[in-house]
Amino acid sequence: MQNQIIETEQSKVTHFPTSVGQEIEKSRALQEVQGAIFMARRFPRDEISATRKIMESAKRLSLAEKASYSYPRGGQQVKGPSIRTAETVAKYWGNISFGIKELSQNSIEHFSEVMAYAWDLENNVRQERIFKVPHIRYSKKNGNEVLTEPRDIYEKVANDGARRLRACILGIVPTDIIEDFLKECDKTIEGDNTKPLKERIMDMIKKFQDLGVTQDMIEKRIGTKTDNFIPKNLVDLGAVYNSIKNNFAPIEQYFEIPTQVEKQIQESKLKVKSDGTDK
Repeated sequence: MQNQIIETEQSKVTHFPTSVGQEIEKSRALQEVQGAIFMARRFPRDEISATRKIMESAKRLSLAEKASYSYPRGGQQVKGPSIRTAETVAKYWGNISFGIKELSQNSIEHFSEVMAYAWDLENNVRQERIFKVPHIRYSKKNGNEVLTEPRDIYEKVANDGARRLRACILGIVPTDIIEDFLKECDKTIEGDNTKPLKERIMDMIKKFQDLGVTQDMIEKRIGTKTDNFIPKNLVDLGAVYNSIKNNFAPIEQYFEIPTQVEKQIQESKLKVKSDGTDK
């Protein structure tokens, strides 16, 4: 069975154009895979212990705040597990090989061919996505910019690959584990007592301000002033923040963007309020 797995993996790899360097890399990769499969079969996962570790990790507030994302679709808000959730669950579930690999880079047409994969070494269940990442940074303000710096290209590949990697991991991990993890994360956010609720709300507002979202825009979305926010609102806003920050959807799909006149009125009110405070 083990040799059959290796042969299957080898047949997948040889579909790509080969060179001396690729052959060496392929040989090294196959040896690593063979060793990983051997260790996975020799030390199978303890599902009870793995599940306990996953649920315990959901109690960390810093992780819980990044556990989900939300984006609008068909007039409704779709919420799902983030790449951080996928990576955390895969790590504690154990015996899973996952990652993103740049297969080739075309400097003439400015794109990279990339593979995202996740492989349960115990059960020989594998998910992979092969896709192209254009070396272009899209911007409404400055137009499309071709990336030439290696670091910029690396970051673009990593960012685009994260979504496919998330899908691959979620395709091999039991769905009930993911669902229970997200529920525990929501409980962690709602029940956080390290800071007063009002202070946590202000921290969230500051995060949104860094993205260009004002407090007034947030209050219009929730339908009430920040003084009336409850812990559940923080959970929902956290998912929206993660979605915008990770480019799942633009700001205007979540918030009503003020017109230029409205902005001037708001600025005038703030200036009058500031002048009155100084006197």
